[in-house]
Amino acid sequence: MESALVRALRQIDGEKVARHIATRSEYDRAFPLFFRALGDAVCARLWERFPDAMACVGEDYVSEARARWGHLARLPLDWVAFGFPGVLMWDMHVGVVADLTRETPTISVGPHGTAGVWTKLAPALEAIDWPAVTGQKLVFNDARVVGEKQLIEPPRALDLRDLAGEVTRLADRAVRYYEIVAPLPAAAGIVPPPPTG
Repeated sequence: MESALVRALRQIDGEKVARHIATRSEYDRAFPLFFRALGDAVCARLWERFPDAMACVGEDYVSEARARWGHLARLPLDWVAFGFPGVLMWDMHVGVVADLTRETPTISVGPHGTAGVWTKLAPALEAIDWPAVTGQKLVFNDARVVGEKQLIEPPRALDLRDLAGEVTRLADRAVRYYEIVAPLPAAAGIVPPPPTG
């Protein structure tokens, strides 16, 4: 007599498992390379106006993520965040986040922040006519599991067949959000205003 576990194994499609294993190395090449390429593209475009902008790729923050989100079964590391000078990256950034666990992976982009910083920036963020300045209606996402408030473009399918093209498309979006949000921490008194000269 077979156990329930053996019967459950019989229902698994071995062909799908074999295809998954065969393509795993290509996936491992693609990620986090995709996020690094996106980080480079955004920072290169921001360099003249925002030389202190930095790209933080999730994969490089494993120990910090574990300390923050150790309660999660799977650490969310499929992201790149663009921090602002004088503000901890974790507290405020423009985030590009993928959900690679779905059958059709998704991607979203927009400003993210911890509750404390978000409270100070919320009036300014809510006053922005996002469709007018970005061409996108943003949705509020209370990402409690990672301790963030987010204004994001509705998640859309990530085109895995054209990751280089996705870098270009997402860089355009991330740069635009960064340009809009960058002055807000100083205006809200979170950081001193930049020197004028």
